[in-house]
Amino acid sequence: MKEKPLGFFRRMACALLTGVVMAVSLASAPAFGQDKGAQLKPVHTYELLDELAANHGKVILVNFFAAFCGPCRKEIPELMKMRTEIPEEDLLIIGIAIDQNIREADSFVKSMGMMGAYPVYYGGEELARAYRIDAIPFNVIYNRDGHIEASEAGYVPGPEMKKFLMSLIRR
Repeated sequence: MKEKPLGFFRRMACALLTGVVMAVSLASAPAFGQDKGAQLKPVHTYELLDELAANHGKVILVNFFAAFCGPCRKEIPELMKMRTEIPEEDLLIIGIAIDQNIREADSFVKSMGMMGAYPVYYGGEELARAYRIDAIPFNVIYNRDGHIEASEAGYVPGPEMKKFLMSLIRR
C-alpha cells in the first residue's frame, strides 16, 4: 500500500484549522450593517433554523421584506392582523428585513409598528442569499412537520394567505 506524503496531511490540517478559525470569527463578528442604536436584532441563518426547529408542530410563515418594497407595506399590516386572529400555538409569523443596513430596516419596522406583533429580525444579505431571494416580499411557509409548503416571491392578499395557512393548520 502506498503511503500518502506528509504534505497531504499538513494541507488537510491547515484546511481544518482554517475552517475552525473562520467559523469562530464569523460567530463573533457583528452582522453586516449592524448599528449600535438599532432595536432590530440581527439573525444569522443558523439562528433562524434553530428557531424553526424550536417551533416544530406549528405552521410557520417567514416573511422577507425591505423598507423600499411597496407591496411589503401592503402585506405587513395584513400579517399583523392575521397574528391577532390565529392563535400563536398554531401559527408563528417571523419577519426578516433584508435591507442593505440595519438602521434603514429598524426605522421601517418602527414606522410600520411591527415590534411586538411578531418576531422581527434583520437578516440582511446573509439570509437573502441563504434563501435565494430574488424579489420581495418573499414568503416561506412551513407545515407542522417542518416541510416547506410554499416558497415564493410576490404579494399575496391577506384573505388568500389566511385561507392557505388555515388549511395547513387544520391538517
